Amino acid sequence: MSSGLAYLFPAFPVFHQTFVLWEILGLHRNGVYPKIYSLRPGTEKQQPEAQQIRSEVTYLPSLGSRRVWAASWRLLRSSPSRYLGAYWVVIQAWRSGSVAPAIPGWERRPLKIHERLRGWFNRQPFLYLLKSLVLVPQAIELAERLAADGIRHLHVHWATYPATIALVVRYVSGLPFSISAHAYDIYMVSRMLPAKLDAAEFVVTCAKTNADYLSQLAGARLGQKVLVSYHGVDVERFSPKAGNAQRSDRVLVVSCGQLERYKGMHLLVEACAQLRQEGLPIECHIVGEGSRRAQLEGQIQRLGVAEHVRLLGAQPHAEVASLLRQGDVFALASELGGKSGRRDVIANVVVEAMAAALPVVASRIPGAEELVEDAVTGFLVPPNRVEELVVAIRRLAQDPSERQRIGQAARRRVLADFDASKNVRFLAGLLGATAGERGAQQRATAS
Repeated sequence: MSSGLAYLFPAFPVFHQTFVLWEILGLHRNGVYPKIYSLRPGTEKQQPEAQQIRSEVTYLPSLGSRRVWAASWRLLRSSPSRYLGAYWVVIQAWRSGSVAPAIPGWERRPLKIHERLRGWFNRQPFLYLLKSLVLVPQAIELAERLAADGIRHLHVHWATYPATIALVVRYVSGLPFSISAHAYDIYMVSRMLPAKLDAAEFVVTCAKTNADYLSQLAGARLGQKVLVSYHGVDVERFSPKAGNAQRSDRVLVVSCGQLERYKGMHLLVEACAQLRQEGLPIECHIVGEGSRRAQLEGQIQRLGVAEHVRLLGAQPHAEVASLLRQGDVFALASELGGKSGRRDVIANVVVEAMAAALPVVASRIPGAEELVEDAVTGFLVPPNRVEELVVAIRRLAQDPSERQRIGQAARRRVLADFDASKNVRFLAGLLGATAGERGAQQRATAS
């Protein structure tokens, strides 16, 4: 069933990007069936729910494919000016881009050499321009494909390279587009964002913090195009454990996230080690995989907590929900890494934990206060501060009644504003209406 709507992803489906998968499935439940395109295949490991739509994804040909260059040749032959203009629109977007505004209150930590190199690679302006220009032939081929498939509106996830492709597609074919913007895609590389906002019909983002930032970056007029729609969670899957029984033998601290520096898992390991030294019966289970697994394993061994701190690896969503129901406290010690560009805003795992009525301890980073009210629905601690993390976890570990009170308040907070079924209904209406209106306009013009 076609809706005239298409989604474009850099890669799909991706195991740890569950919020995107739930969005697609939620659109289906609301009668909106976008055709899905992806620049690259998703991860080898998949959530079970991804299997039902993975076969429906169209993976676009690579830059070196004959199909891509055949499309470029057809456009060059039919309209040389439009072909060259596709490159010019990228250059103009890059030239008109503004420098990102400073974010007050962000504490910076020193960066290691590999982090500086990665930040430079991602943010160096001329390299970003080159990588953007390389996408033009693929965008031209996609424009042909979307026209052949009867697509009337293109929605892209991530405001970096997918949005660059959408910008070129619009220039080449006139196809309108919209953007879902998240975190690193607007903070790491912001140079071309004003042009993308100007060309887009609207931008959906998952936090008011992001919307404010984009308004500062692109100006109030373009900022009016930005709509806030929280990702939300499945409040049925992430439900509290049955009963109110509290264990007395241990306190289980749960965390979940990629094992990357900015997620702060090393800070959590250190905090748990200190609490064990104090004699508190802390156990910690960390879900996730990433490049820092070996460092974390070494840290766990060095601190002598191998029997109490476990790295569980990447787990299916249903297993994460089950683990949260077993937990007593959820902690995510997100760091702020300066120019590395990697950062959390409203981490989906924190929403999931709160939906499961777990009291959370999270870093006080921009966006966090939209979800967590300090000492009411959880505790917010300064980022990169192990001692503050220890204090918050200790307080919850020592007071079961406070854990229950805060956990129940956290669940109520999620039900009010972060219920995915409500939030995706808004998005389905927005995208469905947009594609439908375009279709009606096209039919009226044809008649």
